[in-house]
Amino acid sequence: MPHVSPTAANSARNDLSQPMGTTTRILDSTLASADIAENATLESARKAGFYGIALEKIALAIHEIVINAIIHGNRLTRQKKVIVTIARTRKQLTITVWDQGDGFDLDRLPDPLSPEALLRESGRGIYLARAFMDEFHVQTKPGVGTIVTLVKYIS
Repeated sequence: MPHVSPTAANSARNDLSQPMGTTTRILDSTLASADIAENATLESARKAGFYGIALEKIALAIHEIVINAIIHGNRLTRQKKVIVTIARTRKQLTITVWDQGDGFDLDRLPDPLSPEALLRESGRGIYLARAFMDEFHVQTKPGVGTIVTLVKYIS
């Protein structure tokens, strides 16, 4: 067994970026998968110390992004998967949602607050996720899919 000095051990324990837990789920492109992703995220968020309205915002953000991945990314194609990874450090909770779709241009999405958009039943999921999370990133890789990364800082 390798020897680890007490100083190195304490340093690693105090490093806010050290992973404390990571969970990955490979989900089918069905609407029920959004609930699975939401429940897994809520479990990690609770362990990270989130509660109340903060927890509800995280749940809604992940639910909306996974629904988008299933419907708009994978187009409900059962052969395509959605991969959700939840990673927690002392500093933040990071959720990545990867679909196998063709991707989208974030700048070309319609304004969800426009008068015509407000009358639609859908179209506000990304807007809400961006508003509820501290960081929101989209990366499209042609032929591979789209990865949406959501980050919530732990205070």
